[in-house]
Amino acid sequence: MFLFHVYSVVNGETSVESQDHDVYRKVATSRAESFVNSYDLGRLKNLQLFFNVGENGYPFYTLFIPLRIMPYTDGRSWARRPGFDRHHGVRQGEELTDEEEEGWT
Repeated sequence: MFLFHVYSVVNGETSVESQDHDVYRKVATSRAESFVNSYDLGRLKNLQLFFNVGENGYPFYTLFIPLRIMPYTDGRSWARRPGFDRHHGVRQGEELTDEEEEGWT
């Protein structure tokens, strides 16, 4: 279970998004396109953002000391790849998850 969650963090996705991204990859491949997760900033950067350490975050030693560390985000907006405002390879209306406007306030 631990390794599954580390794998998800490293890939910049939640467990639900992991399932969605498998479908998106198949759909994009059927159109001879490639799926790109706009939230995947690279393994190291994903880990740094998740734990809020490194550049613009807390020092790395805070991972080993039981301190309360604030997240880097407000929980509504997340860092994306530069130049991406959405996933590549998924067209408007093909998303499997709810839109932000539909019930989340």
